Amino acid sequence: MTQIVWLLILFSFVTNGHEISQQRFDSIPVESYNIKRENCVTKSVTSSRLSEVRNLFDKYNIDAYIITADDVHMHPGLSNIAKCDKRLQAVSGFSANFGIAVVTRTSAALWTDGRHFRQAEKETDCGWEIYRKGGPEAVTVTDWIIQKLQTIEGEKHVGSAPSYMNAVWWRNFDTVLSPSNIRLLPIDNDLVDQIWTDSRSVRPSKDLNSLDIKYAGRTWQQKVEDVRKEMTKKNVDVLVVTGVDEIAWLFNVRGKDFANKPYFYSFASIDKNSVSLYIIDSKSKLNKVPTDPESKQKLKDHLKTGADGKCTGECVQVMEYDHNQFALNIASLAEKSTGRIWLSYDCNYKLYSVIPKGKVYQAIPPTLYLKARKNFIERNGMRNSNLLDSVVIVEFFARLEKEILEGIPWTVHQAAEEAIKVRSRSLSLYRDQSFNTLSGSGHRGADFRYHPSAETDHDITTTEIFNQDSGGQYLDGTSDLTRTFHYGNATEHEKEMYTRVLMAHINLSNLKFPIGQTGRAIDAVSREPLWEVGVDYMHETGHGISHNGAVVEGPASISCIEETHMSDVKLDASLFGGDDNQLERLPDSADYPIDEHMCFTTEPGYYEEGYFGIRIENVMIVRKCKQKYNISSHHFLEFETVTFIPYEPKLINYDIMSQSEVDWMNSYHKEVWDKVSPLLKKKNNNIALEWLYKRVQPVSLHHNIHSFYGEDPKIEL
Repeated sequence: MTQIVWLLILFSFVTNGHEISQQRFDSIPVESYNIKRENCVTKSVTSSRLSEVRNLFDKYNIDAYIITADDVHMHPGLSNIAKCDKRLQAVSGFSANFGIAVVTRTSAALWTDGRHFRQAEKETDCGWEIYRKGGPEAVTVTDWIIQKLQTIEGEKHVGSAPSYMNAVWWRNFDTVLSPSNIRLLPIDNDLVDQIWTDSRSVRPSKDLNSLDIKYAGRTWQQKVEDVRKEMTKKNVDVLVVTGVDEIAWLFNVRGKDFANKPYFYSFASIDKNSVSLYIIDSKSKLNKVPTDPESKQKLKDHLKTGADGKCTGECVQVMEYDHNQFALNIASLAEKSTGRIWLSYDCNYKLYSVIPKGKVYQAIPPTLYLKARKNFIERNGMRNSNLLDSVVIVEFFARLEKEILEGIPWTVHQAAEEAIKVRSRSLSLYRDQSFNTLSGSGHRGADFRYHPSAETDHDITTTEIFNQDSGGQYLDGTSDLTRTFHYGNATEHEKEMYTRVLMAHINLSNLKFPIGQTGRAIDAVSREPLWEVGVDYMHETGHGISHNGAVVEGPASISCIEETHMSDVKLDASLFGGDDNQLERLPDSADYPIDEHMCFTTEPGYYEEGYFGIRIENVMIVRKCKQKYNISSHHFLEFETVTFIPYEPKLINYDIMSQSEVDWMNSYHKEVWDKVSPLLKKKNNNIALEWLYKRVQPVSLHHNIHSFYGEDPKIEL
């Protein structure tokens, strides 16, 4: 059956995603959403801080206070909050970056998602109620507030810091609470900031380096020109940029303020006549000699500005990083401009509120969607970095299997650490891992978020499935790959589930689709082999991936159901009670059209709790494809795979695969051999060559898998 026909058949599954989601929730007991605190403890430090927050209620005439887990940038998709910004942890003990809390004079409650629900139970003080957001019986934040404040006569006041709350959230809270005579008050000087003065770390401020044009592909001046063209199309005078990923891309500058992401704390604005950048220790960083050997200029020379950050003409005016001053400057620009001010949907409420409502234009910013469409140099960089990354990981996987079969002990934590070391030792453009490696075997592998540590370590054996998800951060690109192995004899069930995940992986990799389709529209094609036997995976099939940046990039993703890897249900759809028709929705990345030159992962999986987990992942570049017929005006797209690591033949049941799926795998394996083997030969790595050779042999349906493991091949180096 052709892929386009599959799209039509499965469209009903896609459009009924909410119904699928609701059915899953209906099967979950109500108690899974509301934890009864029975064996909890009270910690003196966080308990004392909570009391200090309440002591400030009278000063601000409030009855409750909302505390978010965000900083001023909101960081969509980055999941990076500095220790100095963990206000929610400071008063509750809860350390995850995903949650929201409300404190009244006598009660305190915290909401988080399914990933962190049990973590909240373990970490949070006994005085807190804990709720899992979403689900049919789950208590919403607004319902909880209304219930707790109902005995107070007259107008009730709920405070929150506008700098730490998304503007869309703020407006939704106000919409739902106001009919109950509850007013949401902005408190600029956050209550937690006021009382949290002990043991608070400073904000990270690492060295900044310019990214050479041979890696960036376009100068920052060209990128600013591109952005201004988009502003003109929308009749916008000023663009406000708060996304640190967008700023690093726009100015071709990289830093290390965030773990595994080459970004730095910053704000920026662009108008018709000037460009402004706000960074920490601005004068010092502008004049510092580059610390990266591939960076050729001081920052002041790269940005064409003076030693003090002041300049005229085609340059970047550089100022000190200060959110309050940035807000004042944006307010001034808004007052002077006659046109609109462009804000991201992820903009905090403070910045939103300083602009007259008639001048606000809130939409996905051009810096985000232009960044996602890689230029020619960036695309070649992604190809090169992912190929070289594949080579060193092939070497590692070959050595790992050889030593395990020889009885040399390996643990998942050792394997995770080694995945970092082989990249850093071998590849000159490597700068960091692109995320904390996920590595697990047996029942640990069933948790697709599992990060091994010395405390939770366990052996890799010949009796359990082992999987590893890792990636590298390079000056010319970013990698993200997952492979699943078995070093003994897999069960028929394990083989079937691995094969179905492989089929799902191939279905998306081999898909051709019309320009303008979204990730939601094409995702069902990938899931079909798993849906066929009544199973699914509760994370997205693919996410955007940056060039020398965040491993998860917007504005698009590939997912067809309400649930994503970020949450059980969309966060902004599960915190607010009241009439849903009145609420605003943050854009869903699965509804953004997939376009040429974007980069994505494809990573379907299967996770059987208590037993094993399977995931297979490659990086792909979107490109136009040749069409057999050109009858209509529609152009079609396809994916170019740039990860080159073979699949695990011990886990494949060819009897359930189609001929087209086997053909794609054979073609892919030939490309893997053609690209990887010459580089292994140059390194004289016989072990890796033989390991690779066994796995890239062409197969046909009903082929006996044991022929893969007959006499060792004789390979001439």
